[in-house]
Amino acid sequence: MNRIVFVLMLLLAGLWHGGAIAQSCSLSATLNFGTINPLSSVPAQGQSTATFNCTGFATPYVRVCANLGDDQTPREMVGPTSARLHYELYQDATRTTIWGSAWHGNPPLYVDIPLSGGAGTAQKSFYGTVFTGQTNAPAGSYTVTITSTILLGYGYTTTPPVCSTSGQTSWQSFQVSTTAMVASDCTISGTNIDFGQQGFLQSAVTSTGVITATCTKGSAYTLALSAGSGAGATVASRLMTRSGGSDTLAYGLYRDSGRTQVWGDGTGGSGTVSNTGTGTPQTATVYATLPVQPPPRPGSYIDTITVTVTF
Repeated sequence: MNRIVFVLMLLLAGLWHGGAIAQSCSLSATLNFGTINPLSSVPAQGQSTATFNCTGFATPYVRVCANLGDDQTPREMVGPTSARLHYELYQDATRTTIWGSAWHGNPPLYVDIPLSGGAGTAQKSFYGTVFTGQTNAPAGSYTVTITSTILLGYGYTTTPPVCSTSGQTSWQSFQVSTTAMVASDCTISGTNIDFGQQGFLQSAVTSTGVITATCTKGSAYTLALSAGSGAGATVASRLMTRSGGSDTLAYGLYRDSGRTQVWGDGTGGSGTVSNTGTGTPQTATVYATLPVQPPPRPGSYIDTITVTVTF
């Protein structure tokens, strides 16, 4: 008996495909304000560049919309002892359009990228401002990284789509980091000390003045007084000089109301006044004495003291 064997080969032509290249976009953005002065009346401003990269698109163009998902206004950097520094990020150099999100009230930062082989890159400037009036910010480093963010890519051929919460072909997350260094600083001012109009100096005459210092919160500072402009004067023996002449009147400046602690620069037995800044004006009283001395020649007597703040 003959047998014919027929082999039936079943071939499954697999529908192979390498899978469409995943559409993906990324963004890197960091803004460093550098060193800023919280006592300044001028806002600190910064500028940086966001770099966009996209791959895997079949369209000739892609619009990438960078949504900063936080809705806090103003934004905050965190510094020493959890101190906050208010700032904001903007899309324009005039700082009128906040960099926001399609999910919130301010628009996202976007860029249109021409693609070659499905890939492309582009850069977009963005801007920042640290607001004034934050004198209570202590010196130190401040930073924040915004992580609640969504990067949307919309592939298109002719007309770029509007950034929205739907219709995108690519959806990724990204981060934006912001840093600043708050520097220690002080500003000082003072009032004049006036002994008034005097005749014979048969008893000591006293007066006071005030030095006002505004220093960065937490910054230690020291106030020193010079010997003055009188010829031969020292911090322990100051001299006022008659206008238009060379006659002098001795007087003293002190740190205490008892007028026993000479206020100078630390030399000649004198001391200085030290304090720690609060970010608000702090005052120090200068106690002055015009002691008993031989009758001076009539005229106007004056001296100029230089106040130095070290911090």
